Amino acid sequence: MHPRATDGRRRLLLWGTPLVLAHYSVVIWHVALLVKVQPGFPRTAILLLVLINLFPIAGLFVFANGFPKLAGGMIIIPLGIALVVGGYTHFLSTGSDNVLRMAPSGLTLPFQVSAALLALLEALGCWVGFRIFAFARPR
Repeated sequence: MHPRATDGRRRLLLWGTPLVLAHYSVVIWHVALLVKVQPGFPRTAILLLVLINLFPIAGLFVFANGFPKLAGGMIIIPLGIALVVGGYTHFLSTGSDNVLRMAPSGLTLPFQVSAALLALLEALGCWVGFRIFAFARPR
């Protein structure tokens, strides 16, 4: 592999790894808050959210092993879906998950912060995922 390609891969991993790991950490925090804010939240949905959000982490390993297109997809698809669904649910909908319309409580501010952090990390993660996907193109 060309030295520039190695540097590019290393740089993408240096950007992508903290972003993806931070996203996963915030997902765990957000889900824990969600369960407290909405005690009736389905337990199977919690497990599904936790498992789906492991795909971007696995995508970094796939990229490190030389499969940028697959890795990019493993990062872009779950983070992109989460950005669209979370963006609608937490910022546009009229539901109880809308951070701009939540009833005040001790959990309101942490929930709002976690939702905003998720949106930011998902957008940045998608950007890194697209960069990783594009890494496969000939230079």
